[in-house]
Amino acid sequence: MDEQWIEVGQRISSLRKSYGYTQERLAEMADISVQFLIQIEHGKKTMKIGTLRKLSAALSVSADYIINGSDSYSESAEINALLSTLSEDNRKQAVKLLAVFADTINMNLDNNSKN
Repeated sequence: MDEQWIEVGQRISSLRKSYGYTQERLAEMADISVQFLIQIEHGKKTMKIGTLRKLSAALSVSADYIINGSDSYSESAEINALLSTLSEDNRKQAVKLLAVFADTINMNLDNNSKN
């Protein structure tokens, strides 16, 4: 199998483990068989775009991260992991609070740079 598919499988496996998901749980979330997920994680099978979309949605990352391993993943994954523990209403509130927090930090940085 192509080295790129091995890397894709390793990223999926790493993400799954970082969320504390079993292979059974992720397979269920992505609506694929456990055996197929195992083969993907080991780089022995490729997947269609639909499966990639389901896996990226289940793991709260972009398909680009799964395919290319972009470095912007780590911060957003940590935030997504925290948000995923909340109900939908609480998640919306948390996003609003995070936006206020970011604005406050940015204003403080702007004020400090002017001094």
